[in-house]
Amino acid sequence: MIPELRTFIIAAQTESFASAAKVIGLTQSAISAQIRRLEEELGYDLFERTGRSVTLTSAGNAILSQVEDILSSFEALRGLRRPPTDSVPLRIGAISTVQTSLLAPAIARLHLELPDLKVRIVPGLSMVLLDRLDAGELDAALIVRPPFGLMPDMQWHPLVRQTYVMVVPAHTEHENWRQILQTQPFIRYDSRSFGGRTLDRFLKAQGIAPRQVVETEELHTILQMVANNMGCSIVPYIFAVSVVPNIRVLPLGEHRIAREVGVMTLRGHMAEGREALIRYLDEASRDNVPPEPWNS
Repeated sequence: MIPELRTFIIAAQTESFASAAKVIGLTQSAISAQIRRLEEELGYDLFERTGRSVTLTSAGNAILSQVEDILSSFEALRGLRRPPTDSVPLRIGAISTVQTSLLAPAIARLHLELPDLKVRIVPGLSMVLLDRLDAGELDAALIVRPPFGLMPDMQWHPLVRQTYVMVVPAHTEHENWRQILQTQPFIRYDSRSFGGRTLDRFLKAQGIAPRQVVETEELHTILQMVANNMGCSIVPYIFAVSVVPNIRVLPLGEHRIAREVGVMTLRGHMAEGREALIRYLDEASRDNVPPEPWNS
């Protein structure tokens, strides 16, 4: 509850969840969710919501100084740890496609709980990050679930399941994804990645060999190419509904495929802040990932 208490103090000072979100580095919905959890835990409302502003209720005002004392005491307890100069960074491997939607908000929350903890982010493909985790070079890897069985010393923590959809230029009239794949140039999601392998197996199962013009691991680059009329692609839904204009999204219907994103760790390997980070990644997957329409 320490992050929620810190959020309570900042929201009380700024009198706005939007302003508190900017100060802390989270989304406004994440701030609202933290305050809601705190109110549910305490059993009473802390803020009066009026338009875009918030003001403390009488109960919220009554506990303000107590919360400040709790946070001060917590910081004093943290000061009993080893000096910050001796701290070892938390080494997190992460595929590029989750660094903004999941990792960034989770690390922002982790920093509120452990402000002295250093974090090192290592980008890469899922397979490369898995190898580095196995070699002891990472404390955790935020990746796509491997399409093969896990080694006994590895532990998987699922976060979110992302369904694939087709993306086409906005002016495309066809609705049949199979016909589009057979007639339009195809921009392929990197076949070396775990997500790309899932897509390759799907295309082979459907007996489709699209005319590939580009292959890249950068999903945002794929969307820009589609928007610029280079062809079609198949990507996870969360990226298909991004702010890139001039594209259309077509579901794959009954042939739906998906990738699972989560955190891989080594059993028995301990790292300061790792379990807290996984907890905040869970929260980010609920607060920052848009629901898929077929799961609503």
